[in-house]
Amino acid sequence: MNEIKKPQLPEHYDPASEDFDLFSSPFYLIAHADFKYHEDLDKAIAKFGVDRTIYRLLTVLMRRSPINIKELSYFSLLKRSTASRALVRLRKEGWINQNLDEADNRITNVELTPKGRELTEKVMRLGSRQLHRAVKGLDEEQLKQLTGLLKHLVDNLSRLSIE
Repeated sequence: MNEIKKPQLPEHYDPASEDFDLFSSPFYLIAHADFKYHEDLDKAIAKFGVDRTIYRLLTVLMRRSPINIKELSYFSLLKRSTASRALVRLRKEGWINQNLDEADNRITNVELTPKGRELTEKVMRLGSRQLHRAVKGLDEEQLKQLTGLLKHLVDNLSRLSIE
C-alpha cells in the first residue's frame, strides 16, 4: 500500500500535537496579519463609501477590466453571489458598467467607469500606505521569500485535498 508520506513538522506547529502553539501557527499568524492589515484599511476606505468586498472588486477591475463576473469573483476571492450583490451597488454608484459579451451573450463583462477608476486610484493609494506600514523593515529579498512561501502554500492547498 502506497501511503503518502507526511513532511516532518515540529510538534508545536501541528494542531494534533499536545505541544501545539496556536500563536506560532503559520496560519494563525497569516490570519492575524490579514486581520490587522484590514482593520485600519477598512476604516480608511469607508470614508469613500467602500467596504472590503468592494475594495477587492475595484482592485481587480483596476488590473483586469473588462472582465467577466466569474473571473472577477475568482480573482477577488469572493463567492459569485457576494460579488454579484456588490456589483449592483457599484453600478448604482456609477463606478462600473456591465455589458453582455459580444461573443457569448450568456456572459456579462464588467469594467470600471472613469468615475470608478478615479475612486479606485484613491483607495489603492490607501492600500499602498497600509502595505508600506506592514512591510516596514523587510528588504526586497525578504519580501520575495515571503511572497514565494505564500504562493507555495496557495499552490499546495489548491491541488491537494484534505481527504
